[in-house]
Amino acid sequence: MRTLPLITIVTCALVLAAAWPGVAAAPQLHITIENGSPYFVPAKAVVSAGAPIRWDNPTPTHHTVTHNGCVEEGAVCAFDSGTMEPDGSYTIPSLPPGQYPYHCRVHPIMQGILTVVEHVPVSSQT
Repeated sequence: MRTLPLITIVTCALVLAAAWPGVAAAPQLHITIENGSPYFVPAKAVVSAGAPIRWDNPTPTHHTVTHNGCVEEGAVCAFDSGTMEPDGSYTIPSLPPGQYPYHCRVHPIMQGILTVVEHVPVSSQT
């Protein structure tokens, strides 16, 4: 019986490892802060658990991205950007599954909601 040289075995192992389907990272969700309604675009968003979520503030105004739990007595505060500068951004690495209503502390009329699910179906952002 003939043995394969070590280099051939290593090469085959590398090719198989590269071709093996891996766990893909969930894509990042981007939400844009705007001057007019709906203010957070998209106002309602669905994202996969484990996906980063980023808010961008291209407006000339200061804003916050504050989970409603941060201002409700006895509730858990999931995220709070603090004051976000004009042209600034705020990113959270991920959230566990659930619903997360949020608002801007500077402008309480600005409201949004995140729904975090195990896996996002295609075209789920509205």
